[in-house]
Amino acid sequence: MSEEKLILILANSVRDKKHCVAGKVATALENGKFNISQQWIRLTDPRDADGAVQPATTLLKGLRGVRPLDIIKVVLQDPCNDPNHPEDWFFDPAQKWELVASVGYDALPLIADNPPTIWHDGIEERAVPAGYVPQMGVQAATLYLVKAPPDWAFSYWKEWNQWENRNDTKRKLTFTYANRHQQFSVTDRAFTNRYKIFDRATEMTQYLESPNPKAYFCLSLTKLTPKYNTKHYKICATVFEP
Repeated sequence: MSEEKLILILANSVRDKKHCVAGKVATALENGKFNISQQWIRLTDPRDADGAVQPATTLLKGLRGVRPLDIIKVVLQDPCNDPNHPEDWFFDPAQKWELVASVGYDALPLIADNPPTIWHDGIEERAVPAGYVPQMGVQAATLYLVKAPPDWAFSYWKEWNQWENRNDTKRKLTFTYANRHQQFSVTDRAFTNRYKIFDRATEMTQYLESPNPKAYFCLSLTKLTPKYNTKHYKICATVFEP
């Protein structure tokens, strides 16, 4: 059953030339403002085996590509009912996404999540095993918006990809949360471009100087797919900075 929803976009990241687009459900108020709920929606394309969004789909009706902090109107079809990715919803690919409004950085403190812990199985910093998410029970989640912990760091370097016979620029976010050391691959192209990471990267590991203490992160777990069917890998889809 199709229904229109307003979604505050918090992630539009690129991985393997496809997009992961997600955000929280919004409701328009009579005063022209919006109420942002805590319900996450990850937009999932029914035409793609992995549900990834094609670049052309992210072009808004008559305008530019969708960006984090846009509020867009989307026609949803049905929840995907994937216990490993509970926020996933199919959207109607025949209906163009429509820009309704945009909000500023100051909205983030009001809608940030405050989970007691972030995904960690006590063994690996950059992934959790298949079956981890359903075991979270009523708190099962693969998306969080969190304030940057004080010790956050961003590193980057070039590394040879033997499978594709080319250099990749690796981008890594690390921090400590609830006494657990966390590691995320960063897929935020806007953040990467802002600091000219692709231009500056070499084979030596470099670090972002003076990480912004007011940053917020949109964090995600990858979907279990035939290619990655044993683990969910940790992704930082968006780095928000004032």
